[in-house]
Amino acid sequence: MRELAPGSRREPRVSLVFYFRDGAKIVVPGPTPLVVGRSWPADVVVDDPSVSRAHARFFVGPDGGVVFEDLGSKNGTRLNGAPTARGRIAPGDEVRVGDVSVALHVLSTVPGIQGLLGYDALLRLLDDELVRAQTFARPVSLLMVGARGPGHPLRTWTPALLEKLRPVDRAAVYAADAVLVALPETSRAEADALGMAMVAANGALRFGAAAFPESGRSVDELLDAARTAMTRGPGPSVPPPASAPGLVVGAKMRAVWDMIERVAPSNLPVLVLGETGAGKEVVARGLHARSQRREGPLRSVNCAAIPHNLLESVLFGHEKGAFTGADKTTKGLFEQAHGGTLMLDEVGELPAAAQAALLRVLETKQIMRVGGDRDVTVDVRVVAATHRDLEAMCADGTFRTDLFYRLHGVTIVLPALRDRVDEIRPLADAFLREASRENGRAIRGIDEAAMLTLQKWRWPGNVRELKNVIERAVVIARGDVVTLDDLPERLRASSEAAPRAESVPPGTGTPADAPAPGVDASVDYKERLRREMQRYETQLIVDALTRAGGNVTAAAQTLRIPVRTLTHKMQALGIKKRFDPA
Repeated sequence: MRELAPGSRREPRVSLVFYFRDGAKIVVPGPTPLVVGRSWPADVVVDDPSVSRAHARFFVGPDGGVVFEDLGSKNGTRLNGAPTARGRIAPGDEVRVGDVSVALHVLSTVPGIQGLLGYDALLRLLDDELVRAQTFARPVSLLMVGARGPGHPLRTWTPALLEKLRPVDRAAVYAADAVLVALPETSRAEADALGMAMVAANGALRFGAAAFPESGRSVDELLDAARTAMTRGPGPSVPPPASAPGLVVGAKMRAVWDMIERVAPSNLPVLVLGETGAGKEVVARGLHARSQRREGPLRSVNCAAIPHNLLESVLFGHEKGAFTGADKTTKGLFEQAHGGTLMLDEVGELPAAAQAALLRVLETKQIMRVGGDRDVTVDVRVVAATHRDLEAMCADGTFRTDLFYRLHGVTIVLPALRDRVDEIRPLADAFLREASRENGRAIRGIDEAAMLTLQKWRWPGNVRELKNVIERAVVIARGDVVTLDDLPERLRASSEAAPRAESVPPGTGTPADAPAPGVDASVDYKERLRREMQRYETQLIVDALTRAGGNVTAAAQTLRIPVRTLTHKMQALGIKKRFDPA
């Protein structure tokens, strides 16, 4: 580093970037030593088992250079691979504090450069952004940026990525050579533009983008879509190994696949019910592959991801000049799927006009393009899927009863992954083989502690969440076996808490089906849960505002959420923005 006179305005500002398993930290050193260790009272806490409680200290020396000193740590401190008790760092050097990599960077003049979050912290933040996006119909995107091959560690390119981000954006370490970026208020096109700018500046990088709602409506769906776009390029995801009946070992899924085998040869419409990520598209693929239509096309569309004003055009096509921008006649999905199968995912999200149009197609087997004046005959088998309760929607008038009866010629209910624990091991092993092959790793298995944790987890994201967890564990594993340390923090925490939860004597405590005090027991479970969560969230926000004296910014800091998120939640819950603590 070129030495400059202390206090010179041209003196470069430097930072130390600590890259560890669950995230990264950017620290600006000064003349006062900063102690790095595994736990408090270290100035820089790095949660990694290879780091001692007080491992090393870093400071800026009199000549302006950054100096480090090992503090008698167990695993030592290395400079460019050599054990070093005291050394001076220059840009391009790599210091290893235990297994944690530390790199020196000269900062640009852009103020407020931010570090990388932990993986779990980013997923929690993205989940909050999705709630906001769904509530207020705002865009949010997820970007995955990674190196094309070995020799391009994070420390060589993440600072440039961080400088391109807005203050509202957040990034996290996904693997040793990949970063995830949550982009609130950002469309897919804008996320693609950011990724292309990174690739244009550094040809060693690649990226994949996903956006709500067109790429997915949950964290796991966006993560899966972004990873697929980065590793395989744009296009539909390859179906997960769960599509192979050989992996089906539990009675519940054997019953599902037995139903698929019996129903597939017919032309009956099929309604697939199941939670997000349970494998509804896999069922549709299975039905198509075993039907007489298997030589025909299979098309799939997420009804929730299409703007309402474009739904009929997407489903039924349009004629040239039908609307502004319709410069040619285009076939819709029903015509594209002629002679084959059309999967309508999240069919419960269709608006009333689209429901009526879909009912007409099912009854007459004819469609009319937008702007057209003649019917077009189509031969399509419809497989509809949803995680919503269509019967309840029929009862409250938000879904047509006649369409419901047309769609559920046969109904297949997919059990949640938590209800088929016996399939977690074969699914995890299959996902591990697939991820090892795609990422060039030679991972030979999952140890028993990690497998036991996988089997105990509740899997709110179902099979898709399991696939995402195994994929990341494969790319960050330090050895040739996935261990407990390679699993996300939320799974490890649940594993540690499990014995305490099981120590409650049977028959004690509150019955699982007992309503909370003050809750109307006549209300169904889902509505009770929604009201209780809303009541609890409202109380948390009001308490935080009270302690902050009505200051929204201070309350957001107390709740550890962005001010923008808190403001939106206050609007949604009817909490006055000008809160009066009295």
